[in-house]
Amino acid sequence: MKALLLCGGEGTRLRPFTHTRPKQLFPLVNKPILFYILEYLAVSPIREVVMITGTTGAQIRAAVGNGEKWGLRITYVEQPQPLGLAHTVLIAEEALGAEAFMMYLGDNLLEEPLSDIIQTFARNYAEGRLDELVLVHEVKNPSRFGVAEIEGDRVIKVIEKPEAPRSNLALAGIYFFSPEIYNSVRNISPSTRGELEITDAIQDLINRGQTVGYRRLKGWWKDTGSPEELLSAQKMLLKQEKKQIRGELFRSHATGRIQLGDNSIVENSWLKGPVCIGAGCRIKDAVLGPFLSVGDRVEISQAEVEKSILLPDCRVANLSLTDSILGERSRASARRPTYLEAPRFPHRLLLGDDSSVELQAKRGRKTRYY
Repeated sequence: MKALLLCGGEGTRLRPFTHTRPKQLFPLVNKPILFYILEYLAVSPIREVVMITGTTGAQIRAAVGNGEKWGLRITYVEQPQPLGLAHTVLIAEEALGAEAFMMYLGDNLLEEPLSDIIQTFARNYAEGRLDELVLVHEVKNPSRFGVAEIEGDRVIKVIEKPEAPRSNLALAGIYFFSPEIYNSVRNISPSTRGELEITDAIQDLINRGQTVGYRRLKGWWKDTGSPEELLSAQKMLLKQEKKQIRGELFRSHATGRIQLGDNSIVENSWLKGPVCIGAGCRIKDAVLGPFLSVGDRVEISQAEVEKSILLPDCRVANLSLTDSILGERSRASARRPTYLEAPRFPHRLLLGDDSSVELQAKRGRKTRYY
């Protein structure tokens, strides 16, 4: 079985970070999202991947190559315009061939291993008990997702972002299709947003009598399409990390799961795990964590940072930050009074690559930054 891995799309919900990189290459715990997915596939029975790319295809091909690093064989197919998830099925038909395949959205992460799911579908498909399979996950806000309505062990209806959902089972961005999906995509018309929706194609399969099953995902599942979801996914990934200290701690305190990269120096600071710090960083007079990842060559001084993502080569000084994402080579600082002297009012910043922000302290009964 082959995997159809979708890495196109413009990632508009992740602006400004996707101005300079594909969303699939955004790093979580200092590793691109796409690499996690390829690692999932590498320990599954799948060895051939058809990867859909868009305008950022050159960056993805440069990062991934032919897949040899993961023991995979990757074929690239370009989608010149984002015409919908179902459209990718048509343009990949020749590369996929007339066999069942798995479709995986390239910005989705999950806890459950894929091997058992793949083998279960393959067995049921070969024995004629199942034509298609969708993975679902219970969510609190189903109107934001494609939703599956079920009856027994089958899916009886799917609808994209329903205003009044009759189910809380969101389609989790991983599907198993028979070759009948090609006919269903050809049967549907573009939606109001001008795209061929995969939910419409699945509904056509159901209408034509195909047996569409479902499986509830165990553990967590994250659609990393927004800054909030990126931070939430990172929290889950950090919980899985192991303690590993290769840098140096001077007059510092570390609790919980800490990863400290080569040639990184932490001085007069407190690390509250889980925290992942890359190589070549300089940390001084800071309180870091929990749920924080710091890229390579980052400098932090007189600061408190938690539940955030700091990309390589950024600088933070004299600030308290939470739920923030700072792009590569960005600068965030505040003028006096210093962080150690002033009351701490955490800020939330979303800074794209090469951005610079300096907050001005305004004195009064309370010191605040503006």
